[in-house]
Amino acid sequence: MHTSHSPSTNVHRIASEFRILGWIGFWLQLVLGSIPLFIAIPTLLFRSNPGRVGTQNSIGVFFAYACLLVLIFTIYWCFRYTRLSKKLDDPELRPSRKEVTRGLWIGILANISGMIFAVIVLLTQVGLLLNRVLSIPQGAATIYTPLPGAAIATSNLPITPLQIISMQAVSCAIAAELVGVIVALWLLYRLIPQPGYE
Repeated sequence: MHTSHSPSTNVHRIASEFRILGWIGFWLQLVLGSIPLFIAIPTLLFRSNPGRVGTQNSIGVFFAYACLLVLIFTIYWCFRYTRLSKKLDDPELRPSRKEVTRGLWIGILANISGMIFAVIVLLTQVGLLLNRVLSIPQGAATIYTPLPGAAIATSNLPITPLQIISMQAVSCAIAAELVGVIVALWLLYRLIPQPGYE
């Protein structure tokens, strides 16, 4: 008798895990993702020198936009797992294992894409900062003229706190995408071996 009910019990257990992990992933991604969204959107939209954008910076801006768009999508996709749990609980609305697996793979690939974009942005920012630091004249006789809002500055090569904050924001975006990958991989791992659910 226990065997006849085990397939249904397994599906309900999967649905419960989708609901719990979906909410955990959604809130973690929302908290971590809100930092880059609130910092990067004003920075990208209201750049002080849009005419002085080099090739490396242009690549960084392109991937920054791509990273933000993917981050918004992956936050929604994690929330979608909680809606999927309701369908899994209802035998009439229950999607097939193939559909659920495809949805999880979309989540995994989207989060990995977001991580790749964020890493490219971070490497670009680090490269620009390194270039500026290496451009500062060496020697004890060097005179630094501080500019408003500049942590370290020469007359034309400021390194501002906003640049460091933006690097922190990109790190938070990477962490948010990592949460999405872990949630999707765990749900996929839990879904595959369950008997009685096709």
